[in-house]
Amino acid sequence: MRYVLLLLLCLVSGLLLAQPKVQSNEDFKQSGQSYEQLAETYAGRVGASGLTQLGSSMETIVREVIAGSGQTDFMLSLNVYVNESGKIDLIVYSVLAQPHTRSRLQEVLEAELPLRLQDWQINGMAGKKLTFWKMIRQGVPPVPRTERKGDSLVSSVEVARTYVDTLGVKALHLHQLQLTEVPYDLIYRFPNLELLDLSSNKLTRLDLDLQKLPKLKNLDLHANQIHQEQVTLTRNQTLRILNLHSNSLTDVPDAARDCRRLESLWMGGNKDLALTNRSFRKLRTLHDLNLYSCGLATLPRGLRKLRGLEVLDLYYNAFAELPGAITRLKRLNQLAVSNNQLTALPTRLHRLKRLQVLYAHHNRLSTLPDPMARMRNLHLLDLGYNWYSVLPEEVLHISTLRELDFSGNSLTAFPAQLSEIPYLEKLHLRGNPFLNRDQEQAYLPYIKKLEKNPTEVYY
Repeated sequence: MRYVLLLLLCLVSGLLLAQPKVQSNEDFKQSGQSYEQLAETYAGRVGASGLTQLGSSMETIVREVIAGSGQTDFMLSLNVYVNESGKIDLIVYSVLAQPHTRSRLQEVLEAELPLRLQDWQINGMAGKKLTFWKMIRQGVPPVPRTERKGDSLVSSVEVARTYVDTLGVKALHLHQLQLTEVPYDLIYRFPNLELLDLSSNKLTRLDLDLQKLPKLKNLDLHANQIHQEQVTLTRNQTLRILNLHSNSLTDVPDAARDCRRLESLWMGGNKDLALTNRSFRKLRTLHDLNLYSCGLATLPRGLRKLRGLEVLDLYYNAFAELPGAITRLKRLNQLAVSNNQLTALPTRLHRLKRLQVLYAHHNRLSTLPDPMARMRNLHLLDLGYNWYSVLPEEVLHISTLRELDFSGNSLTAFPAQLSEIPYLEKLHLRGNPFLNRDQEQAYLPYIKKLEKNPTEVYY
């Protein structure tokens, strides 16, 4: 019997030794260790593609572990330390969540994650130790409230109720207060407001009388739950900025059109947005339109009605091609179309004669339209993380370029032609195949020539 117990003890001890240690950031700090010490011991780093694979593997396991806990609205960060055999030694985690959610996640992670990761291993470590980091997000994690401070502003309900010199207040910050209804009685106490921040609450409707706020210029409603027919603003000539990012809107609300001098409209993050030709009517004073991460695959022709538009943000959508209406926006000087599925840019893009900045990274581009060489005001061109295997010749003829980014493409040789662009100030080439070979001496002369221009080269 003694030998059986001894054998069982050895087996249990072996399992415990094989399991990684999982501890919170607070416990880690109390243990007397430091991240600096671990960074020296686990000095290896993972490249971008490897980091994606490791992070994806870790996220899958962690989500399986916490799935049964039923917890939502949290952000979890993991620092993972891997030994020379490819096994995990230690995971230090931090949880951003409400107290009850954080407590439950800590219990689950420390009790179940070590067992699930005991067989996790990276092959081919060659005696090296490394570390990598992963962030996992679910729902809408709470963000610690930053209380604004300064002259002529109020940033709490308590102060707003008792404030005496209400005529001197120009900014009212009521963000991140879990508000489910707009406190109109408080807001109207400050008739000289220029900025009203109601962001990151739980508002589902807004009916604001701007005749009682005749100087209001900036209204921030982002990260609420406002529905399409539940936002109303009285007709006004004062509001310049309206932020409706991350609500429950399906179209540009009529409230935006009632702001006769509106210059900036943020509609990004409204996932069910279905724009029509009527969406942009009566918005001719608009200079800045944000449609970030709306799941859009197309835009209506009515976009061209925005004749004064200068900035258009279409980041993180589903565009396979850009609508021709964009090339009719003659005043456009900044266009952001990154993180889409574009395989080509519009042939008539050169018609945007005032365009100074074009962000098109993280797409599927491999060429440029020939007429782009005619663009005479383009200062910044970001084509990073696309499918370029050779440098498109059109780039060489854009003589106004100051910054060019070709990071993360498939360039197999240093683009020596770039040394002929006379006024280039910054050139980004990190993450291309030719940099992974022992060819630095071969392209060093080109870099030195560029640096004499002078051009900063990041490689």
